[in-house]
Amino acid sequence: MIENGLKRKLAARRRVCGALIDLTSEDLVELCGRVGFDFVLLDGQHGGLDPERARGLCRAAELTGMTAIVRVPRNDPSVILRYLDAGAAGIVVPNIADGAQAAAAVAAMKYPPLGQRGASSRSRAAGYGLTRSASEYYAAANEEVLFLPLVEDPGALLHLPAICETKGVDVVLAGPGDLSLAMGIPGGVTDPRVLAAVEQIRAAAAAAGKPVMTVALDAAHGRRLYEAGYLGVIVGVTAMFANTARDFLGQLGRA
Repeated sequence: MIENGLKRKLAARRRVCGALIDLTSEDLVELCGRVGFDFVLLDGQHGGLDPERARGLCRAAELTGMTAIVRVPRNDPSVILRYLDAGAAGIVVPNIADGAQAAAAVAAMKYPPLGQRGASSRSRAAGYGLTRSASEYYAAANEEVLFLPLVEDPGALLHLPAICETKGVDVVLAGPGDLSLAMGIPGGVTDPRVLAAVEQIRAAAAAAGKPVMTVALDAAHGRRLYEAGYLGVIVGVTAMFANTARDFLGQLGRA
C-alpha cells in the first residue's frame, strides 16, 4: 500500500481535480497523470472495468504519482475487496442512501478491528508481501484507503447528516446526473432544483467537516465549484476529448 497523495492534499485543504475515465486504457490513465491530474476515477460501474483489468490501470496511475480511485458497481464486500486488492487507493460506492449503507461500505474497506475486510497480505496492494509485514500492511491500508460515498438519489437527502458523519467517510461525492434523473429531470444537471439538492449535499458535508466533490461541466463551472466550497472537481475525459475535438474541427474550416 503506497502513500495516498490525494488524502494528503485534501488534508492540507488543497483544491484537487480528477479525471473520470470510462475507457480501460492504461495509456490514457498515464497520460492524465502526465498532464497533471491529481487523481483518476476509474469506472467499474458503467465503464466495464473488472478487478483484473483495474490492476494495470492502477499501475499506470501510480507510475505518475496519481491516486487511483475506483467506482465499484455496487455496495458488496466481495466486489469492493477485489478492487482494493488490485491496488485501488480509494473506493467510490454508488447510491449510498443512508448511514447504515455508508457504515457497511466502511466495514468492507477496513481490516479488523475497524472493519471486516478479508485478510490478504500478498495481494498487489500489499506489495505481494515483499515490502512490509502483514500487520504493517493492514495498518497502512486502514490509514491510506479513501472512501467516497456517492450521493445520487433524492431519498438520501433525508439522511445526509448520518451519511456524512459516518466514521470512515473521507470525502462526500455529489452525483448530479443520477439525481436529476431520479428527480424526473433527465439530463437537468443545471436545473435549479437539482442544483439545490447538490447544495444540500455540499452543506451537509461541510457541517460534518468532510471535503466534498462533484462533476465539473467545464473549466468555468469548475472554478465556480471551487469558489462555492468544493475541494475537488471531476471531469469526464471522454467528454473533454469530444468537445475539444469538435471545437478544433469546427475552427479548422475544411469546406
